[in-house]
Amino acid sequence: MFKRYKALSLAMLISVMLFLLYLSSLNPGQRWREPNPIQDIAPQQAGPMLQVSSHIRYSPRPPDPYPYPIPLGQPGPVMPLYSGGLSYPLYCDFSQQQLPPPLVDNQQGYGVAVQQYGKTLGYSKDCLHPAGLQYFYISADGTISRYQQQSLTADELLVRLELGTINRFFYYLLMPVQPTDITERNSTALWNGKLIYQFHGGVGIGYRQGYLRLERLISERLPQLRQGFAIASASINKTSFGYNFLLAEDTANRVKRQFVSLYGQPRYTLGIGGSGGGIAQYLLLQNSPDLLDGGIALYSYPDMLSQTLYALDCDLLHNFYHFTAPDKARWQDLQQRQLLEGLSVSTEYPLKFALQVVLAQLGAGVWPSLPRGATQCHNAWLGLSSLIHNPHQGKLKRLTTDPLLTQVNWSYWGSMADIYGRDSQGFGHSLWDNFGVQYGLTALTTGQLTAEEFIALNAAIGSWRPQPEMQPEQINYLPFAGTPIWRSAFGRQNIISSTSAAPAARYRANSLAIAQAYRYGQLFLGMTDKPIIDLRHYLDPELDMHHLEPSFAARQRLILRNGDANNQLIWVSHPDYTPLDEAIEIMDLWLSHAEKPTQAVDQCFKADGSLIAKGNDVWQDNGHCTARYPPLSNSRLQAGAPAHGLMFSCALISADQAIARGSYLPVDMQPYAEQLQTTFPQGVCDYTMPDQALPEDLAFPY
Repeated sequence: MFKRYKALSLAMLISVMLFLLYLSSLNPGQRWREPNPIQDIAPQQAGPMLQVSSHIRYSPRPPDPYPYPIPLGQPGPVMPLYSGGLSYPLYCDFSQQQLPPPLVDNQQGYGVAVQQYGKTLGYSKDCLHPAGLQYFYISADGTISRYQQQSLTADELLVRLELGTINRFFYYLLMPVQPTDITERNSTALWNGKLIYQFHGGVGIGYRQGYLRLERLISERLPQLRQGFAIASASINKTSFGYNFLLAEDTANRVKRQFVSLYGQPRYTLGIGGSGGGIAQYLLLQNSPDLLDGGIALYSYPDMLSQTLYALDCDLLHNFYHFTAPDKARWQDLQQRQLLEGLSVSTEYPLKFALQVVLAQLGAGVWPSLPRGATQCHNAWLGLSSLIHNPHQGKLKRLTTDPLLTQVNWSYWGSMADIYGRDSQGFGHSLWDNFGVQYGLTALTTGQLTAEEFIALNAAIGSWRPQPEMQPEQINYLPFAGTPIWRSAFGRQNIISSTSAAPAARYRANSLAIAQAYRYGQLFLGMTDKPIIDLRHYLDPELDMHHLEPSFAARQRLILRNGDANNQLIWVSHPDYTPLDEAIEIMDLWLSHAEKPTQAVDQCFKADGSLIAKGNDVWQDNGHCTARYPPLSNSRLQAGAPAHGLMFSCALISADQAIARGSYLPVDMQPYAEQLQTTFPQGVCDYTMPDQALPEDLAFPY
């Protein structure tokens, strides 16, 4: 009966998909677009790029010639100080920021049209806005509104916002003030002398100015504003709009200079932010020691790049499960997938984009197969490859006119090409690499994969195509709504895979590009002794991408660099409780007294906020926090890679050498030596050696 019901449901699902696809074919070109698309792309403008010989941490930043403070009514500096020139296109986000159009800077059609009363006055390629002041009233219950000259009670608050542009991005300075101070720009009567630099997360590839929701910015830091903290931020410090942390640092340093020119040097500057905003703190604490004095990194990873290794594996694995695996039914079992992925799985959540998966399988002549439940690898990471990795896709495509779509490398790699370099065809070098990676190695050595299954998996899984060979996603749009229907699930048109005995090729990244990422601080090497509280909810069971394991990858790097991780605390809580106030209190003690307080220890919390355990041993293998909130794994750890996660270009040894070394024990792989050699003709990863692209002068000393 169950099988009949399942078959009927699948038939209905297919019927619905075919009908939707038919509708989309009636109006295939309709798609949602921003009201001010980029009209034309201005020529790139060269600018100063910081020269780094060892690591950016040790490269002095040039003096800033701009005469701060930025005058009200004028935009701030335009050309970055040391992070390169002006790249185009740049989409202006003035409408999302609820501002009037930016200043006109050209009549050639570069950028977005600046209109008034239906007439085009000119165009803006740099999205500049003059600095101005705004005032917000916060009632006793936390309601935020524009200030209307009303009187304030003791429980109410008035906040002054300064908003303008620096390096073409919006900057924000928030200061609690008294009503008598609204005619003054730099009054500090309510300031406690401490500054919070707010970071935000998200996934973006650059090419736009970005924006922050002002009410959200005030609301999320309202307790600290009531305590007298000042708040600073910038739109480039929200990773939804780009992961160029050199440009983000350049801008944040200038935002802080603007703050200091108005209010004086703060007692300390504390970073706060989640996801990509947590990554920013890890990297800026490492790269620019004078910017932040400490950080509270929520839902963080140690950097953006090392997570892409396993995140971009996910689509390769999905393609294997649904299209190239000899036994597809086996891989619809979530526990079997977890053997390879390492990330969380759950039967309590439905598979996202199931309709698209079915349609893609039908289009490939494969009878649809879906798991009962979902994996984090699927629900959290599906679509990342098209967003950051595919130069012919990219999120910003909706913000530009159709003739311009083929003129830009719409990928994270393209936006970072000034650091990572370009290939012979002009595409930014990708740092993703799976040469020699033995997917499922742990499952083999624990007896959960047979030798035959292990070899078949690694022969079939393949790699991503080089960027010049990539194709855009196959998408139709529902008429009127503009809803996309993806027919190319998992980016599989851009995957090299195999369904025969001949193994699919693997991808080798450019080692010089990886070395540049290390030298320019785009990877966390543990080079900081400043306080970090790595705070997160335990979201692994919810298949959220913000899983726990990256906290320990960061800790491992600190230990390998410094001999210990005494400056990092790991706090984990149930999703119903967020101990952020406690974290800020500990950080205030730590930074105010320039020494680690006795209360600064690892902790974990229940849903009601009560403590499960605290101390320096709670995250050991048998620790109380580990038992309640176990950190899981990822596809590279399941393939034998080291816990620190910095392994972009592994050393290679032959299959025969790996067998002789005992890499597969207790499994005897000698009878399969020839098949292993065929599957890995250049060799397999030797994880006893460091990343071969890591410069020798940056090697871990411990």
